[in-house]
Amino acid sequence: MLQSTCRCRRFRTPSGARASGPRSLVLSVAIVALAATAWPGSAWGQIPRAPGDTTAGASVPGAGASYWGTIAPPSDSLRSTFRTPSMPLWEGVLVWPFRVITYPLYLVSAGLGETVEFLDEKKVVYHVSQLLGPRKGPFGVLVQVRAGGLSGFGGGLAAEHDAFFGSGNRFRIRAATTVHGDLRTTLGLRSQAGSRGEIDVGAGFRRRRNARYFGLGPETQEADESFYQQELAWLGASYRHGLVGKVFLKGEVLFSTFGAGLPREENAPSITQQFAGALPPGYGTHSQGVSLSATLSHETPAETGRPMRGGIRRVRAAYFRGMGNDNAAFWTYRAELQQFVPLWYRYHALAVRAHMSWIDPLGTDPVPFQRLMTNDDPDLMRGFRDFRWRDRGMMVFSAEYRWPLWAATHPDRTGLDVYLLTDVGQVFGDIDQLSFDNLAVSYGAGIRLLNVRGFVLRVEFARSNEEIVWRLRGDQIFQFARGGLYYGRDPVPTR
Repeated sequence: MLQSTCRCRRFRTPSGARASGPRSLVLSVAIVALAATAWPGSAWGQIPRAPGDTTAGASVPGAGASYWGTIAPPSDSLRSTFRTPSMPLWEGVLVWPFRVITYPLYLVSAGLGETVEFLDEKKVVYHVSQLLGPRKGPFGVLVQVRAGGLSGFGGGLAAEHDAFFGSGNRFRIRAATTVHGDLRTTLGLRSQAGSRGEIDVGAGFRRRRNARYFGLGPETQEADESFYQQELAWLGASYRHGLVGKVFLKGEVLFSTFGAGLPREENAPSITQQFAGALPPGYGTHSQGVSLSATLSHETPAETGRPMRGGIRRVRAAYFRGMGNDNAAFWTYRAELQQFVPLWYRYHALAVRAHMSWIDPLGTDPVPFQRLMTNDDPDLMRGFRDFRWRDRGMMVFSAEYRWPLWAATHPDRTGLDVYLLTDVGQVFGDIDQLSFDNLAVSYGAGIRLLNVRGFVLRVEFARSNEEIVWRLRGDQIFQFARGGLYYGRDPVPTR
């Protein structure tokens, strides 16, 4: 009796050539039967669940058992039946509607998978992942690209060194620009302080010539779009200490200055035209001051490439005091959760992120509008371009359902992930404004490129009731390793 288990998409002879003749026909039929019964696990490019028992066909002459194992039948009498475990009723109720709805996406991803395999054979995927991915030695230069959204097409370079004037010292400098006048430069230094301490020192400058303003609150209208030029410069230092287990406490001091002025002529109408007589507080001046903050976090991320479990829970409080002509003073509070949840198939995961921020003014001076909460890096609301919403408070829930589309030799290595995404949230100036009627909703899909050391690149499309936005980026809104001033303040904006 022959028992046979198939876990492969393609059979080859020991010499590497494809199987042919009667055996090829039988094996092809067996593959189709297996794919039909285990479609989501195998057709999505995954390693399916462990197969159930296989029942062989009737014995044939010359086949049987011996001391050395099963005696294989002649090649012209190969017969085997494949059987997978039955699916519980409750699981079928959840899985089968999912299969029907996502079947068109499966067809697209299958075509993309074949395309990537072709490009991999030509070494195109390898060279791209080496060019954009993290370097292997202590020093390296990375190419960064971006396109879509408000910034437009552009890119830059980032240089890193892991032993900068001493072992354990990391230095990073980055410069990038885009066709729409988004200029950004940052530098950072990270050093170890004892066995559980870490010191970050960083500085940066960013100019955005087409920043947008629609007014304040969740009910602003798309027709009120206006433009201004925003400039931000900052310098700061932080100390992060491991308390116990995966619990960390970080203190930070930061000097920052925000400027707001007229945009380029091609970006019209300007904020002075659209909101003449009702300009927001802080426009035409520089808001500068110092903030002191404390962050308590619990961090259990297992990896940065294709994580299946773990996450970050973080709470933060910061006090800002204006300097010079800026008399504003306020507290900023923020709570954030990031979590990865494994789903029913191997390497399928749900990535969830939720955050809520609130600015509480002190005294009678208003908070400069440049420092209010808005959907900007990394708190994007995909489906809306940057700066669509703005107010003292902001609440956003984001989710991504991810699965590998293609992987070179193994899902833990270089490959592509496909994901479905949704962002739901709103800004608010008062707690009473929190309402289902004010929620801004967007949804879409994307593809992530990863190499053996983690995330490299993503391209995504998202749709809202106002527009469709696509982005090509070298960063993600789920950022585990790229925290602190060393990477340019991206994980938690400091106001």
